[in-house]
Amino acid sequence: MSKFQFENGFYRANLTPPKDILESVKKRDWGQVDHLCGRLVKEDGALFQLLYPLAGQSRIEFIINVRDAKNSWEEDGIWHDDGSRILAFSMGLNLAPETIKGGELLIRPKGVSASQRLGPPAIGEVVIFKTGVDGFEHKVLKVEQGQRVVMAGWCYQ
Repeated sequence: MSKFQFENGFYRANLTPPKDILESVKKRDWGQVDHLCGRLVKEDGALFQLLYPLAGQSRIEFIINVRDAKNSWEEDGIWHDDGSRILAFSMGLNLAPETIKGGELLIRPKGVSASQRLGPPAIGEVVIFKTGVDGFEHKVLKVEQGQRVVMAGWCYQ
């Protein structure tokens, strides 16, 4: 379907976020970030266009996910495969990912114990990864220090 190579179930790309998203991230105005990121997933949006050669999707859903070490309830996520979603992604909204400890995204084929470990992505870094449709699963580890913020999303036929 595409010229892109998914090594170990994932592919990395970069998008330059629009200035208004960058400014809203700096202000930690997550509601505004969510609103502005909505433009990226419309058919003419940069993220939709990036993902289309990979997924051929008809639509994208997303959330702004904030994981903070200050939360007493913070814990490792569970392994899951995102069901019938044809592709998933995580776009970094972290201005200083090097200050975050933990919060890694782990990706592996189902039934395999070894996984790929990807650190919190910098703003505009996009990790595109396979789902259960292609026999993969993933989880995010607990944030031990700092705050990990991503736009997490899924592609649908």
